[in-house]
Amino acid sequence: MSFPSSAALPQPAALAAWLRRLFGRGAAAQLAPRPPFDALHGVDTAGLIYAAGLPTGHPHDRHNEGYYATAPSLFAGAIAHWRQTLVGCSPQDYAFIDLGCGKGRVLLLASELPFRSVVGIELDPQLARIAHRNVHRWLRRPRACRRITVERGDVLDLQLPAGPVVLFLFNSFSADVLAPLMERLAAAARQRSAPIDLIYVHPDHDRLIARTPGVEILRRAEVPFSQEDVAADVFGVSSDCFYLYRFLTRSRTIRMEL
Repeated sequence: MSFPSSAALPQPAALAAWLRRLFGRGAAAQLAPRPPFDALHGVDTAGLIYAAGLPTGHPHDRHNEGYYATAPSLFAGAIAHWRQTLVGCSPQDYAFIDLGCGKGRVLLLASELPFRSVVGIELDPQLARIAHRNVHRWLRRPRACRRITVERGDVLDLQLPAGPVVLFLFNSFSADVLAPLMERLAAAARQRSAPIDLIYVHPDHDRLIARTPGVEILRRAEVPFSQEDVAADVFGVSSDCFYLYRFLTRSRTIRMEL
Protein backbone atom coordinates (compact mmCIF):
# COMPACT_ATOMS: atom_id res chain seq x y z
CA MET A 1 0.00 0.00 0.00
CA SER A 2 1.53 3.35 -1.03
CA PHE A 3 0.83 6.81 0.33
CA PRO A 4 1.05 10.14 -1.48
CA SER A 5 4.03 12.39 -0.70
CA SER A 6 3.42 15.39 1.55
CA ALA A 7 3.77 17.70 -1.46
CA ALA A 8 1.01 15.78 -3.24
CA LEU A 9 -1.44 15.75 -0.36
CA PRO A 10 -4.82 17.29 -1.30
CA GLN A 11 -6.63 19.99 0.69
CA PRO A 12 -8.47 18.87 3.90
CA ALA A 13 -11.84 18.04 2.31
CA ALA A 14 -10.24 16.11 -0.55
CA LEU A 15 -7.81 14.44 1.86
CA ALA A 16 -10.71 13.31 4.03
CA ALA A 17 -12.38 11.77 1.01
CA TRP A 18 -9.13 10.04 0.02
CA LEU A 19 -8.69 8.63 3.54
CA ARG A 20 -12.30 7.48 3.53
CA ARG A 21 -11.79 5.54 0.32
CA LEU A 22 -8.53 4.07 1.57
CA PHE A 23 -9.32 3.19 5.18
CA GLY A 24 -13.02 3.78 5.71
CA ARG A 25 -14.76 6.53 7.61
CA GLY A 26 -12.83 6.19 10.86
CA ALA A 27 -9.58 7.48 9.39
CA ALA A 28 -11.10 10.80 8.37
CA ALA A 29 -12.45 11.50 11.84
CA GLN A 30 -9.07 12.79 13.02
CA LEU A 31 -9.38 15.74 10.64
CA ALA A 32 -12.59 17.01 12.23
CA PRO A 33 -12.24 20.02 14.55
CA ARG A 34 -14.65 20.44 17.43
CA PRO A 35 -17.90 21.55 15.77
CA PRO A 36 -19.43 24.92 16.72
CA PHE A 37 -22.50 23.16 18.15
CA ASP A 38 -20.42 21.34 20.76
CA ALA A 39 -18.31 24.39 21.59
CA LEU A 40 -21.39 26.56 22.04
CA HIS A 41 -23.32 24.15 24.25
CA GLY A 42 -20.52 22.36 26.12
CA VAL A 43 -21.47 18.90 24.85
CA ASP A 44 -19.66 16.07 23.05
CA THR A 45 -21.50 15.02 19.90
CA ALA A 46 -18.61 15.24 17.42
CA GLY A 47 -16.62 12.54 15.71
CA LEU A 48 -16.91 10.04 12.96
CA ILE A 49 -16.62 6.47 14.20
CA TYR A 50 -16.38 3.58 11.79
CA ALA A 51 -18.56 0.57 12.60
CA ALA A 52 -15.54 -1.57 13.47
CA GLY A 53 -14.89 0.80 16.36
CA LEU A 54 -18.31 0.15 17.91
CA PRO A 55 -18.30 -3.52 18.97
CA THR A 56 -21.01 -4.47 21.48
CA GLY A 57 -21.11 -8.24 21.11
CA HIS A 58 -24.64 -8.01 19.71
CA PRO A 59 -25.42 -9.99 16.52
CA HIS A 60 -26.41 -6.72 14.84
CA ASP A 61 -22.90 -5.25 15.18
CA ARG A 62 -22.16 -6.39 11.63
CA HIS A 63 -25.07 -4.29 10.36
CA ASN A 64 -23.91 -1.10 12.08
CA GLU A 65 -23.13 1.78 9.70
CA GLY A 66 -21.01 3.70 12.22
CA TYR A 67 -21.53 7.08 13.86
CA TYR A 68 -21.50 10.57 12.40
CA ALA A 69 -23.57 13.38 13.92
CA THR A 70 -26.37 15.09 11.98
CA ALA A 71 -25.64 18.67 10.96
CA PRO A 72 -27.96 21.06 12.87
CA SER A 73 -29.06 22.80 9.66
CA LEU A 74 -29.86 19.44 8.06
CA PHE A 75 -32.05 18.49 11.01
CA ALA A 76 -33.77 21.89 10.99
CA GLY A 77 -34.49 21.63 7.26
CA ALA A 78 -35.90 18.12 7.49
CA ILE A 79 -38.10 19.04 10.47
CA ALA A 80 -39.38 22.13 8.65
CA HIS A 81 -40.49 19.94 5.72
CA TRP A 82 -42.13 17.47 8.10
CA ARG A 83 -44.08 20.21 9.89
CA GLN A 84 -45.51 21.36 6.55
CA THR A 85 -47.20 17.94 6.16
CA LEU A 86 -49.05 18.08 9.50
CA VAL A 87 -52.81 18.59 9.28
CA GLY A 88 -54.89 19.09 12.40
CA CYS A 89 -51.96 18.41 14.72
CA SER A 90 -48.62 19.90 15.78
CA PRO A 91 -45.27 18.74 17.23
CA GLN A 92 -46.83 18.98 20.72
CA ASP A 93 -48.91 15.92 19.82
CA TYR A 94 -45.93 13.81 18.77
CA ALA A 95 -43.36 11.65 20.52
CA PHE A 96 -39.99 11.95 18.76
CA ILE A 97 -37.76 8.85 18.54
CA ASP A 98 -34.22 8.78 17.11
CA LEU A 99 -33.35 5.29 15.84
CA GLY A 100 -29.64 4.91 16.53
CA CYS A 101 -29.10 8.14 18.45
CA GLY A 102 -25.34 7.83 18.91
CA LYS A 103 -24.06 10.65 21.13
CA GLY A 104 -27.47 12.27 21.12
CA ARG A 105 -27.11 15.43 19.06
CA VAL A 106 -30.47 14.93 17.34
CA LEU A 107 -32.13 14.46 20.74
CA LEU A 108 -30.79 17.83 21.85
CA LEU A 109 -31.94 19.50 18.65
CA ALA A 110 -35.37 17.88 18.86
CA SER A 111 -35.87 19.12 22.42
CA GLU A 112 -35.88 22.67 21.08
CA LEU A 113 -39.35 21.82 19.75
CA PRO A 114 -42.29 21.16 22.08
CA PHE A 115 -42.54 17.42 21.39
CA ARG A 116 -44.51 15.30 23.84
CA SER A 117 -41.29 13.41 24.55
CA VAL A 118 -37.88 12.84 22.95
CA VAL A 119 -36.34 9.35 23.02
CA GLY A 120 -33.09 7.95 21.64
CA ILE A 121 -32.45 4.26 20.98
CA GLU A 122 -28.78 3.25 20.87
CA LEU A 123 -27.19 -0.21 20.73
CA ASP A 124 -23.64 0.81 21.69
CA PRO A 125 -23.24 1.27 25.49
CA GLN A 126 -20.40 3.79 25.22
CA LEU A 127 -22.32 6.04 22.85
CA ALA A 128 -25.42 5.72 25.03
CA ARG A 129 -23.43 6.84 28.10
CA ILE A 130 -22.11 9.87 26.22
CA ALA A 131 -25.64 10.70 25.08
CA HIS A 132 -26.84 10.50 28.70
CA ARG A 133 -24.12 12.96 29.78
CA ASN A 134 -24.97 15.30 26.92
CA VAL A 135 -28.66 15.29 27.84
CA HIS A 136 -27.80 16.03 31.47
CA ARG A 137 -25.70 19.04 30.47
CA TRP A 138 -28.26 20.20 27.92
CA LEU A 139 -31.08 20.28 30.45
CA ARG A 140 -29.24 22.73 32.67
CA ARG A 141 -31.00 25.36 30.57
CA PRO A 142 -34.71 25.67 29.71
CA ARG A 143 -35.82 23.57 26.70
CA ALA A 144 -39.14 23.29 24.90
CA CYS A 145 -39.20 19.56 25.74
CA ARG A 146 -37.54 18.36 28.93
CA ARG A 147 -38.69 14.74 28.68
CA ILE A 148 -35.53 13.40 27.01
CA THR A 149 -34.48 9.79 27.56
CA VAL A 150 -31.77 7.56 26.12
CA GLU A 151 -32.54 3.85 25.94
CA ARG A 152 -29.81 1.35 25.28
CA GLY A 153 -31.11 -1.45 23.09
CA ASP A 154 -31.92 -2.88 19.69
CA VAL A 155 -34.30 -0.94 17.44
CA LEU A 156 -36.06 -4.20 16.62
CA ASP A 157 -37.22 -4.31 20.25
CA LEU A 158 -38.76 -0.83 19.96
CA GLN A 159 -42.11 -0.42 21.69
CA LEU A 160 -43.97 2.53 20.22
CA PRO A 161 -45.72 4.85 22.67
CA ALA A 162 -49.41 5.62 22.27
CA GLY A 163 -50.30 8.65 20.21
CA PRO A 164 -48.59 10.20 17.17
CA VAL A 165 -44.92 9.28 16.66
CA VAL A 166 -42.23 10.69 14.39
CA LEU A 167 -39.15 8.52 13.90
CA PHE A 168 -35.76 9.90 12.82
CA LEU A 169 -33.17 7.75 11.07
CA PHE A 170 -29.78 8.81 9.73
CA ASN A 171 -28.81 5.61 7.94
CA SER A 172 -27.71 3.97 11.20
CA PHE A 173 -27.83 0.35 10.05
CA SER A 174 -27.92 -1.83 6.97
CA ALA A 175 -30.88 -3.26 5.09
CA ASP A 176 -30.66 -6.47 7.14
CA VAL A 177 -31.97 -4.56 10.17
CA LEU A 178 -33.99 -1.95 8.31
CA ALA A 179 -36.17 -4.48 6.44
CA PRO A 180 -37.57 -6.26 9.53
CA LEU A 181 -37.90 -2.90 11.29
CA MET A 182 -40.08 -1.55 8.48
CA GLU A 183 -42.22 -4.70 8.54
CA ARG A 184 -42.78 -4.33 12.30
CA LEU A 185 -43.59 -0.64 12.04
CA ALA A 186 -46.05 -1.25 9.21
CA ALA A 187 -47.73 -4.02 11.23
CA ALA A 188 -47.91 -1.78 14.31
CA ALA A 189 -49.42 1.05 12.25
CA ARG A 190 -52.23 -1.21 11.07
CA GLN A 191 -53.26 -1.73 14.68
CA ARG A 192 -53.43 1.94 15.64
CA SER A 193 -55.13 5.13 14.60
CA ALA A 194 -52.37 7.57 15.58
CA PRO A 195 -49.88 8.39 12.80
CA ILE A 196 -46.34 7.04 12.50
CA ASP A 197 -44.01 9.23 10.43
CA LEU A 198 -40.41 8.51 9.43
CA ILE A 199 -37.73 11.07 8.55
CA TYR A 200 -34.98 9.13 6.77
CA VAL A 201 -31.77 11.13 6.21
CA HIS A 202 -29.06 10.03 3.77
CA PRO A 203 -31.46 7.34 2.54
CA ASP A 204 -29.22 4.59 1.18
CA HIS A 205 -32.09 2.09 1.38
CA ASP A 206 -35.00 4.23 0.20
CA ARG A 207 -36.09 1.59 -2.32
CA LEU A 208 -36.44 -0.96 0.46
CA ILE A 209 -38.79 1.34 2.35
CA ALA A 210 -40.74 2.23 -0.78
CA ARG A 211 -41.41 -1.50 -1.30
CA THR A 212 -42.80 -1.91 2.21
CA PRO A 213 -46.60 -2.33 2.07
CA GLY A 214 -48.51 0.38 3.89
CA VAL A 215 -45.84 3.09 3.55
CA GLU A 216 -46.30 6.24 1.49
CA ILE A 217 -43.68 8.81 0.51
CA LEU A 218 -44.79 12.29 1.50
CA ARG A 219 -41.72 14.21 0.45
CA ARG A 220 -38.16 14.01 -0.84
CA ALA A 221 -35.86 16.99 -0.56
CA GLU A 222 -32.23 18.06 -0.64
CA VAL A 223 -31.43 20.22 2.38
CA PRO A 224 -28.59 22.76 2.09
CA PHE A 225 -26.22 23.07 5.04
CA SER A 226 -25.48 26.35 6.76
CA GLN A 227 -22.04 27.80 6.08
CA GLU A 228 -21.08 26.86 9.63
CA ASP A 229 -22.06 23.23 9.08
CA VAL A 230 -20.29 23.07 5.72
CA ALA A 231 -17.08 24.28 7.37
CA ALA A 232 -17.43 21.69 10.16
CA ASP A 233 -18.19 18.73 7.87
CA VAL A 234 -15.36 16.19 7.60
CA PHE A 235 -16.08 15.52 3.94
CA GLY A 236 -16.85 19.05 2.84
CA VAL A 237 -20.48 18.15 2.20
CA SER A 238 -22.78 21.12 1.59
CA SER A 239 -26.17 19.36 1.54
CA ASP A 240 -27.87 16.02 2.11
CA CYS A 241 -31.08 14.31 1.08
CA PHE A 242 -33.94 12.99 3.16
CA TYR A 243 -37.20 11.15 2.53
CA LEU A 244 -40.35 11.62 4.58
CA TYR A 245 -42.68 8.63 4.94
CA ARG A 246 -46.03 8.03 6.63
CA PHE A 247 -47.31 4.59 7.60
CA LEU A 248 -50.86 3.55 6.78
CA THR A 249 -52.79 3.33 10.06
CA ARG A 250 -55.97 1.41 10.88
CA SER A 251 -58.21 4.46 10.63
CA ARG A 252 -56.80 5.44 7.24
CA THR A 253 -57.16 1.87 5.99
CA ILE A 254 -60.85 1.84 6.95
CA ARG A 255 -61.46 5.18 5.21
CA MET A 256 -59.77 3.92 2.05
CA GLU A 257 -61.88 0.75 2.07
CA LEU A 258 -65.06 2.78 2.43
